[in-house]
Formats: sequence, C-alpha cells, structure tokens
Amino acid sequence: MYIAVDARMIRSSGIGTFLRNILQRIVPARPEWNFFLLGNAVELHEIDVLQKKNVTMIDCRAPIYSIREQLELPLKTPSNIEVFWSPHFNVPIFYNGTIVSTIHDVAHLAVPGIADTLPKKLYAKFMYRMAVKKSARITCVSKFTMREVEKYTGAKEEQMRLIYNAADASWSQIKAGKRMHERPYFIYVGNIKPHKNLRRLILAYKDAAIDLREDLILVGKKDGFIGGEDGIEDLLQGFEDRIHFTGYVSDTDLQQYIVQSEGLVLLSLYEGFGLPPLEAMAAGRKTLVSDIPVFHEVYGDSIMYCDPYDVQTIAKSLRTFAKKSFDERQLREKAAAYSWERTAQKFIEILEEANAMRAV
Repeated sequence: MYIAVDARMIRSSGIGTFLRNILQRIVPARPEWNFFLLGNAVELHEIDVLQKKNVTMIDCRAPIYSIREQLELPLKTPSNIEVFWSPHFNVPIFYNGTIVSTIHDVAHLAVPGIADTLPKKLYAKFMYRMAVKKSARITCVSKFTMREVEKYTGAKEEQMRLIYNAADASWSQIKAGKRMHERPYFIYVGNIKPHKNLRRLILAYKDAAIDLREDLILVGKKDGFIGGEDGIEDLLQGFEDRIHFTGYVSDTDLQQYIVQSEGLVLLSLYEGFGLPPLEAMAAGRKTLVSDIPVFHEVYGDSIMYCDPYDVQTIAKSLRTFAKKSFDERQLREKAAAYSWERTAQKFIEILEEANAMRAV
C-alpha cells in the first residue's frame, strides 16, 4: 500500500506525540508498504526509526491552518497514493483521494476563546465539517471525543474508530538523573491556552502555598501559543520562589521532572484525552485532575479529581493531594493498560479498511 502522511506536526506536543508513536511502529511493522511523509525534511531525518527504505521524505513547510497548506499538500502528494493520513482536522480539502483523519478533540468549536475571532470560528467549523465529509474513516482518541465529533459535526458513529493514546514504554523505565529542583514540587505540563485553566491553578496554589511544602513547577512554553492567557506571569508576583516556569524542556528532562515530582496536576476544562497524567502514572507518580468526563473515561478511580472551576476548592484539593498516597504499582499497571503497540496495530487495520473501501 502507498500511504501519504501529513507529518508537519511531527515535533509538536500532543498531536506530534501521537504522530511519532504511530509512525515509529507502523513503518517497521509494514515493510511492504511505502510511506511518503510530508513535512520539514530536516526534522523528519532526525528521527532514526523513520530512516527506512520504505519511507520517502517530501519537504513541505506550509503553516498549519493556512491557505498555503491547502494548495501544497495536494500538489506534493504523489499520484499513486492509496490512503492519505491527516493526523489533525485540517485535511487537504482539494485532495480527491482516500483520507483517514485523526480528530483529537473539538476544542476549537467547544471551548470559548480558542477560536477567538469570527474568521477563526468560521474556519474551524468549516474544516471540521470538511474533515468529516472528506474522510473515509475518522479516528478519535477517546469515546468522549467521538461523541463530541458527532455532536458538533454530525459525523456518523459508523464512520469513526476509537484508538486511545498511550504512554511510551520509556516512562516506566526512567533512571535516576540530575536533580531538577532543590525542593519538593508538584508539576504541571502543558501550554497556557485558556482551557488549560492555568490561571485558577496558580491562584489556588498561592492560596494553599502556606500549607504546602511543595513548590509548583510549570513545564511548557511561556508564550507562542495561539490563545495563550495574557498576564499569567503577572500572577507570580510575590511567589517567584515557589512557582517556577521552566519554558520548553527536552523529553529526557521532562521525564526527570515528572519522576522526581511529588505528583502531577492537570486541571483542564476540556481535553480530548489528556496524556500527561498517563505518562506520570507510568512513571509511578500520583495525579490530580479536573472532574471532567474524559478523565473519568481514561483514568477511572486511579487518580484524584477536583472541581476545576472554583479556586477555593482547588486549593483545598491541593492540600489533600499533598497528603494523599497512591500505590505506585497500581498506577503503573493502570498506565500499562494503554499500549502504543495495540494502538498502532489497530491503526494499521483502519488504513487497510479505508483502502478496501477505495477499491470497492
């Protein structure tokens, strides 16, 4: 089979993690297939497992969500491609071949403030609907996301397939490294978009800090995110010795930050899956998350929940979380229930299913 992949987001967090883990498994698993990866050729060549005889890199650096991507992707996709995989909802609308798309969430439609102008809202609504219209199969990373896609786009259940995220095996095999922070700490991993609820987390931590021995470390880019919350850093005034922004860190350093932490805190108002808690659990670390449906679906009773909308409730939960213990073995076992190998195998079956539909 000849497969084209929009790999422009290969180095992104979230979607990039999904893309890398799937490609790193299906490429060697199907040596008889030919993969054509469209993306930044320099970045693609840095991923050793993708340097295979059955992989061709096609340099394509059109910006995400741009008119240019809609022109370049169809033009640069070889004519013999049987299935095109779009790992996000921004499918190439002028491509007339068979498409499999992955929708991680519908935050652009469901969360106020992400698409914060009328043109962005119209674009998001149009592109989600085009993803549904153009895709032979839509893969979703949770049952919650499947329901949301159906709700906001009218997609039919029979068109969608469920493939969960997973934590890479390396998360359960982290070896002791350099000390990342002198004091005990809780850790947040993510961006500063409004739905990540970082403002309330910081306010709650400031309220609870006097009762906590743990600092709060925020891992992720401070800026450069579309829809980032302005003024987040201003909230740190007077707490610079307790709350720390690291900025972007390498995957190796991220693992050290998490495994050395007292626990991870993620109080998002909306997620399609929410991978950081799973990675923390794989490393044997407890997690405090927001009481939202997708987290109950993915994590069940293996983590602690709190109301993400009330600062005082969050502060109280942080105090409780600091004293609460979890069985490390059970955390690791729960995380191991999700496997990239199983997800990749299911994705192979979906590609084969889409190709069979093309042949009918």
